Amino acid sequence: MASVISVPTMISRCVSGRIAYLGADGQSTGHERFELHEMPGGRLLRAWCVLTDAGLWREVSLAMDDAWRPRDGTCRLWHADGAMDLMTFAITADRVEVRQQGPHDGVQTIPTPTPLPYLGLHPLAGDALIVHQRGQDDPGTWRPVAAVTNSVSPHGEGAVATALAIDVAFVGSVPITVAAGSFAAWHYQLRWREDWLPADLWVRAGDGVFLRMDWAETGTGFELVALVETGEGL
Repeated sequence: MASVISVPTMISRCVSGRIAYLGADGQSTGHERFELHEMPGGRLLRAWCVLTDAGLWREVSLAMDDAWRPRDGTCRLWHADGAMDLMTFAITADRVEVRQQGPHDGVQTIPTPTPLPYLGLHPLAGDALIVHQRGQDDPGTWRPVAAVTNSVSPHGEGAVATALAIDVAFVGSVPITVAAGSFAAWHYQLRWREDWLPADLWVRAGDGVFLRMDWAETGTGFELVALVETGEGL
């Protein structure tokens, strides 16, 4: 009798959506498409960002563990003049190793005292996931979250890996309606630099899916305009 090989059931869940980028006048300045996959042992975020006002396309892939901590990431910046930067981030218990191809070819090592809580590669869907490292306790209190980012430029158009602490405050739980629908939401504020005004961020309660962001520093706004949820089994 032939032996029977047991294959474990593999289940994944995917939330995909589209985010509109809006300027101070309410006109479109670009958009973002993203997929957030819930996989065995963690999650995978993929995003494609079109920044028409900055003349930039951004492609991001970010793998995370079950606690939403980054495992690795890649960020490709394609500029309107044809120049391209590709940055890959390998994360261990005590460092982040960054490999870059483009105008700034090379390898950079950033020591971290503990495993990195958050890797910021500039898609809005990724910005939203920092809330999992802040939590909902002690509303109104700023708490720094250790991070590494591919750029500290407002549009993320730079390509220099930098370690920083992002201040995050939980404001409260509120209902919110955006173009994609009405949701129970968590309201946060983010402050990337002390000399920048904070941004107001709303995410879906529970999984932190991006819903809306208003940032007075640049006068810009961002809103979820489409959302699709699917499940896959293998």
